[in-house]
Amino acid sequence: MKRITLLVSAIALITSCKNEQAPAPVSGGLDCSKAKIDSSYVAAAIRTNCTSRGCHRGGASTIPDFSSALKLKQFINNKPAVFALRVTGPQANMPPQRFPPLSQGMKDSLACWVARGMPDK
Repeated sequence: MKRITLLVSAIALITSCKNEQAPAPVSGGLDCSKAKIDSSYVAAAIRTNCTSRGCHRGGASTIPDFSSALKLKQFINNKPAVFALRVTGPQANMPPQRFPPLSQGMKDSLACWVARGMPDK
């Protein structure tokens, strides 16, 4: 009896498995009017992708300092086009190629945060 149950279970498992692709995500990007993105979320993302890798942590005069939310906001306020071009835009080149690129979702989140005035909460 156990062998029959095991055999039936194995057949059911084998025939139910399929090699299917997951559905593609809905296009259109992030809805900024509904997204709740604040400085703490952005600070964690910047820390993970920008400062913990030895870049943008301050101390170098030629590299923008993103070591705090205030310094990041100051950079974006002073050079919004540069931030958009290098970080959130379609041809963004940050982080450099030796690191994994930001996901489109992360780029969209950062762009929404900036578009909404970089809220702290």
